[in-house]
Amino acid sequence: MNHDNHHHHGSHGDMPTMNATHSPTTMVHMMMMKMYFHASKDATILFEDWKVDTVGGIVASCIGIFVLAALYEGLKVFREVMKRRYSYLVSVDLSETKTYGIGPSQTTVVTESRGQSPRSRIFNWHHFLQTFLHVVQVTVSYFLMLIFMTYNVWLCLAVVLGAGFGYFVFGWMINKVVDIYEHCH
Repeated sequence: MNHDNHHHHGSHGDMPTMNATHSPTTMVHMMMMKMYFHASKDATILFEDWKVDTVGGIVASCIGIFVLAALYEGLKVFREVMKRRYSYLVSVDLSETKTYGIGPSQTTVVTESRGQSPRSRIFNWHHFLQTFLHVVQVTVSYFLMLIFMTYNVWLCLAVVLGAGFGYFVFGWMINKVVDIYEHCH
């Protein structure tokens, strides 16, 4: 049996095997993720099979991440537009309500359902679609967060610039003050 002093690529991917040249401390350092910002062309993104080690690979990954972040912003706006389409807004004039400290010319917008029973509001196609899109939104938001947590400057820039571009393209469609559905920023 021949024991070489180099890395073995077996079922563990790039995980080096313990041999005479690798102490336990060296093994831990080789397997640890960088916990500081770095500008490297080497990255493992989300999945073990999404590894890049060339400039072209990191550029292509950044483009894909930029698009994903922009579409994430579009998804948030789409969900809000759908919610507004299938709900109606009622304006309540609070000019007489001075006990709450609200000025005389301000109004509050209250979102109500269309008077359906609670059961029909839960079991309708709009609520099922919103639930599915919420799951997609949460998943994509955590993917973007995990990409940012690689601390790779290029990938982080792709997330931030993609989100900014997405907001620029889609954000004007709605006017909101607080987004209670926001998960990662």
